[in-house]
Amino acid sequence: MATIGANNHPHKARWLLIAGILLLATAVVLLWLRYAAPPARPFGVPGSHDSSPFAAFLDAEDAKTLSDRLKANLMTRSGLVSWYQQAQEEFGIPARWSNELTAQDQLMYGSWLAEQGEQRPFILWNEQFRSGFVSPDGLVYAKRTLTPESVPETLTDLGSAVELEPAADEQVSWSDSLHYFRVLALAYANWPQDELDLQEKALASSLAQVIGTNLEPDQVVAIPTSAPTQDPAATPTPHPQPDSEPPETGFASDPVIRLASLDLLALRALADLDPSLEIRYTEAVTLVRGGLIGAALPLYAYGYATQQQGYVRFVSTAPVVDLADSLTCALHLAEIGELDPRTLSWLIEHLLNDNVLYDSYHIAQGQASTSLESLDGLALTARIARIANHEQLYRKAVERLQWHRATSPTSSVLDAVFYQDGEGLVTMTARDNLLALLAMS
Repeated sequence: MATIGANNHPHKARWLLIAGILLLATAVVLLWLRYAAPPARPFGVPGSHDSSPFAAFLDAEDAKTLSDRLKANLMTRSGLVSWYQQAQEEFGIPARWSNELTAQDQLMYGSWLAEQGEQRPFILWNEQFRSGFVSPDGLVYAKRTLTPESVPETLTDLGSAVELEPAADEQVSWSDSLHYFRVLALAYANWPQDELDLQEKALASSLAQVIGTNLEPDQVVAIPTSAPTQDPAATPTPHPQPDSEPPETGFASDPVIRLASLDLLALRALADLDPSLEIRYTEAVTLVRGGLIGAALPLYAYGYATQQQGYVRFVSTAPVVDLADSLTCALHLAEIGELDPRTLSWLIEHLLNDNVLYDSYHIAQGQASTSLESLDGLALTARIARIANHEQLYRKAVERLQWHRATSPTSSVLDAVFYQDGEGLVTMTARDNLLALLAMS
C-alpha cells in the first residue's frame, strides 16, 4: 500500500547527498587553509598604540600631519635623510639637508607603520628598505650615503634623490639587523604572509651565524687609561725620579657591545624562532641589567668592553651619561618586564618636578651637565611610561614634546619637532620626529 509522501523520498536523498558533499568539501578547504597558511607567530610591542592602557596623545589626523611633514622634508626615493635645516634668510643661509640615511631612522619609520596597522604603506616601505639597506648576505647596512649629485638643494631635489654611494661590507650591522628582525616580527604577526615569513626566517638564520656563538661587539671606542702606579711593597722599594715628567693619561681602543643596541624584545623573539639562541638572550639581559650605574643615578652605562670584561660608563671626554642611550636600555628592559623601579622614580622626579630632561647627566654628581633638552629622551620616557601604566608621566612627557613642535604657519618645519641652536638655525631630525610619532600616536 502506498503511503502519503512516498514520492518525495528520492528528492530528499538527493539533497542529503548534495549537502553531505558540500560539508565534506568545506571541511577539506578549511583543513587545507589551516595547514597551507603561514604559521602563527604572535608578537606584541609593549608601549605601542595597541598595547597602551590609555589613549594616545595625538589623534589620527594630527599624527598624519606630523608624518606628512616628516615625509615632505626628509623623504627621498631611497629613504629618510637624517636631518633638514631650515633656511635663515636674514643671514643668507640656504636650506640644507643631510646626505646620510641611517638604518635606524628607516627602521623606526617601518616600526611606526607596523604599529599603526598601515599594511600597504608598510609593504612599500619594506620593498624600499630591502633594496637600499639589506646586503647580499641578508644583514642590514648601518647607513647609506647620497652621491654628491643627489644631495638635495630644494624640496624638488629631495623628492628625486635616488642615487646612493656603493655600500661597503664593513658597514653591515648586526644590531641594526636585529632591529629589522623586530620590525618583520611585528609585521608578520599583523599580516601573516608567505613572503614576510620567508624574510623573517632568512634574517633569523643570518643573525644566528653572527651571534650564534657570542654577542659580538658592535663598535670600537677609545677608553681612557692611566699610567700604572708603583707598588710600595715591592723590593727594592721604588723611588720616584725627581726629574722625570709625570706620565700622561692615554687611550686604549677596545671593542665594545653598546648596551642600547641590545634589543631584548627582538632577541627573545629570535630565540623563540631559534631555541639555540636562548643563551644569547639570557646573556644580553644580564649585560643590560648589570649596566645600571647605581642607586644615586639609576641610568645605564654606555657599553661593555669585551676584552677588559667591564662596563664603559661613558665615551666622551667628560664623565657624563647620555640620557637617550640610557633610556633606550631602560625601554628595552621595560619591554620584557624588567624595568628597574629606581629608573622610573628618577624619571618621575626629574620630569614632574623639574619639567625638563637634559641630554646628559654627570655620573658622580647626578646633575645635568648641559642646558640642551633631550627631545628623544622625552619620547623614550613616554614609551616607558606607557609600559609602566603611569599616565601622569606619559602626559607630562608628551606635553613637553609637543611644546617643541613648530607652530608658525610660515615655517618650513611647521608641525615637526625641532630644535634651535645658538645661532638661531632651526633643525628637524628624522630620529626626533620618528620617536615623537612612536610616543604620541
